[in-house]
Amino acid sequence: MSLLPQESIWFLLFAIVVILLIAKLATAPVQAMLKLLVNSTAAVMLLCFISIVGEYWGVHLPINPVTILLIAILGLPGLLLVSVLYFLFI
Repeated sequence: MSLLPQESIWFLLFAIVVILLIAKLATAPVQAMLKLLVNSTAAVMLLCFISIVGEYWGVHLPINPVTILLIAILGLPGLLLVSVLYFLFI
């Protein structure tokens, strides 16, 4: 004699999978924001380093929310983009 019918077991497994998927979808935005925060912190440190080292050659990149987000989202291509735009237009 079975303690649970087979339909109940399948329903229980399905419910567990659905709960796990909902939990995964709920934590995805938090993980994305945490990654953006870490990358933004690294971008600020990189811009400060470039500004300190660049003083000797007259190189200065602005540190503002736009440049920080560009570098945080795009990475090295973002740094190159900010550099090229800064030196072309300013």
